[in-house]
Amino acid sequence: MARKFRFQFEAVLEERKRQEDKKLQEWTLARNILSAMVEARDDFKRRLATAVEQATDLATVSGNSSAQFIAIDAFIRGTKLKIQWKNNEIERGGKLTEKKRLEFVAASQKRMAFEKIKDRRLEEYKEQIRKREFKEIDDIYIMRSGLSYERQEEEGQEAGSR
Repeated sequence: MARKFRFQFEAVLEERKRQEDKKLQEWTLARNILSAMVEARDDFKRRLATAVEQATDLATVSGNSSAQFIAIDAFIRGTKLKIQWKNNEIERGGKLTEKKRLEFVAASQKRMAFEKIKDRRLEEYKEQIRKREFKEIDDIYIMRSGLSYERQEEEGQEAGSR
């Protein structure tokens, strides 16, 4: 009766899979956070463009107060500063995302190494089973041939004694 294939490092392989899944989740989270940062920066850029357009419109109309210009100028400077901060955050977020990607790739490679070992061991197991079955068939054939040979000898001796 043939045994079922059992990989001795199955628990390690399962742990590698769990680690790979965890690293993938971390990388996905980092990418999502980075995307949110980029979207926030782009929103600030849109607001800045709108404020610059408003300031340009105010400059063309006579009789506007300087208080309006001061308020728009302060908003523009503040928005530029926020954009700069977001750019710095995006740079750090990009580095973190790349780090998480590399961790995921490393975890994936570790898992694949164990998958290759498992596949190799499975092929070795199949080869052993094939050889064992071939040997059993060969033994059966030899035993039948031996019985047939013995019968022929017995029949030859009986025919010779008659």
